[in-house]
Amino acid sequence: MLLGATALRVWGIDYGLPHTLTRPDEEAVLGIALRFFSHKLNPGFFDWPSLFMYVVAAVYVVYFNVGRLAGWFGHEASFLAAGTTNPAPLFLIARGVSAAAGIATVATVYRIALLLFDRTTALMAAAYLAVTALHVRESHFGLTDVAATCLLMLTFLFIVKYSRNGGRRDALLAAMMAGLAASTKYNAGIVILPLLLAIAANTGPGSVAYRVRLMLLCACVSVAAFALGTPYVLVDPRQFVSALVEISAHLRRGHIDPWGYGWRVHLESSLRYGMGIPMLAAGICGSALYLYRDRRAGVLFALCPVAYYLVIGAGETVFVRYILPTVPFLCIAAAYFTVETARAIGRWSRSSAPAPITAWPLAALVAMPALLSSIQTDRLLARTDNRLIAADWIRANFPSGARIFHTGRIYAHVQLPSGFIADPKYPSVDYDATPPPDLIVVAHCPLAYCDGPPDALYGRLTGYELLQTFQALDDYNLRLVYDRDDAFFVPLAGFEAVTRPGPNLLVFRRLPTAADRRALPR
Repeated sequence: MLLGATALRVWGIDYGLPHTLTRPDEEAVLGIALRFFSHKLNPGFFDWPSLFMYVVAAVYVVYFNVGRLAGWFGHEASFLAAGTTNPAPLFLIARGVSAAAGIATVATVYRIALLLFDRTTALMAAAYLAVTALHVRESHFGLTDVAATCLLMLTFLFIVKYSRNGGRRDALLAAMMAGLAASTKYNAGIVILPLLLAIAANTGPGSVAYRVRLMLLCACVSVAAFALGTPYVLVDPRQFVSALVEISAHLRRGHIDPWGYGWRVHLESSLRYGMGIPMLAAGICGSALYLYRDRRAGVLFALCPVAYYLVIGAGETVFVRYILPTVPFLCIAAAYFTVETARAIGRWSRSSAPAPITAWPLAALVAMPALLSSIQTDRLLARTDNRLIAADWIRANFPSGARIFHTGRIYAHVQLPSGFIADPKYPSVDYDATPPPDLIVVAHCPLAYCDGPPDALYGRLTGYELLQTFQALDDYNLRLVYDRDDAFFVPLAGFEAVTRPGPNLLVFRRLPTAADRRALPR
């Protein structure tokens, strides 16, 4: 099962490279990690906590030392120079960290479900998460979400252990993991709530005063672990608080294309397409059934995902990946509901067959939409991005250079720089520049990042000819569903309408004017 989870998370992991903007925010993670590599340990900003970037920087140190022994790099400056011109290996390292965290989360889900239920349910929960499209997709990229989810689930594993045996060590380990989770992504720290509930509800030996002391100790351990991963909050607490206020405001007001509060959008889109309707429905039903049968254990199980959902859904910024921490809980609940349904079928039919005989065919039906979506996602990730194809064509047909106006936001632009270094032969200019741009590249896609060209441009296109079209998708297909906040050109649904990642691109060339012809040498 872990091999299958690995295959789904490694297939297409080089997506978009060497394009540095095919997955927004990865370049920021890489930049901060390289800053740490250069012995500048202050990240300089607190929009994100810094633990993930420190881990990536530590792997960069290992990569650098291996490369120095192999003769790839002479010293740190040459390593940084190589990363500037060819950052693909550095992106792959950060992505590898995320993929490893995603695979570890599958194993952690198995351990949690084994403690809560039985081996069949545990295997099924791991299988569900292994094929869940949203988790597979995000495990490909060097962002903080998958790593934070992994630490959150490790925290919950120790919470379950504590709730079973009342061991102080498990409570302290859970507190430490909760702090590290928050130090990877701030809102993952909400996992401290079920730990405090488990301590408060512990009816084992120990007085009320003991439980209060343990809660206070766990809170201190969590804060210390958070500060260990993001130490500069202690150096500049004012900037840290200011960043938290701005993040909260951004979450409330929406990003680029507000389309409703997260409570509705994440349920109707993120989870629906990220898990598939059968698995999502089974997860919701399984959570309700668990609460009905065992109120205390059910509340402990549901507290973290429900609280997280309420917090993350309270605004109109609804990046699909934001809902990821709820997915492992839903997979566990879906497995529980599947196995209990199989047992109910056995009792109703008076069958003597063991429950797994019925449960696994049911599980295959539940997981099939998610598996197909994961395969389709990986298939697209493994294909060359349309922006790279257009860039290669421009370089081949205009080897001496061209001044280019790109429509849309920067993420929809053709990638012509070499790594992070702009190619002076292909400068980006405004549409009303003087002299006019040699080429105009128009991007079309269903996302707001492909905003159409300015109205004034259409009149000027009479002086241009359509030279080449690069088709990536049928952007009129009504079944296409994207993460509308994210500049990520791989859909959540409607894969049949997409042949490769990226927007559709139309390249227009400026026609020579009379003045141009007169300027030609005779």
